[in-house]
Amino acid sequence: MPSPLNIRDIGQDRKAALEAEAKEKGTSISNLVRDWIDVGIAKARADRERAAWIASARQGIADEARHLDENGPSLARFRKL
Repeated sequence: MPSPLNIRDIGQDRKAALEAEAKEKGTSISNLVRDWIDVGIAKARADRERAAWIASARQGIADEARHLDENGPSLARFRKL
């Protein structure tokens, strides 16, 4: 179950900045903050997925390098002249 979020003591400067930004966007502060949170969560997920893909690709490259060391290049057998 999600815990309630109640941010206190964020400071007058932050409050004023939030109010100004919400007014500029024509939305409430709550909606503005929700949107920012959603964007941040989506970016964090995308970054994790990208990092996982990179780790997987590195493993694949290591496997290819090991194969080349053991067997030498094998692309020539697929070429047709």
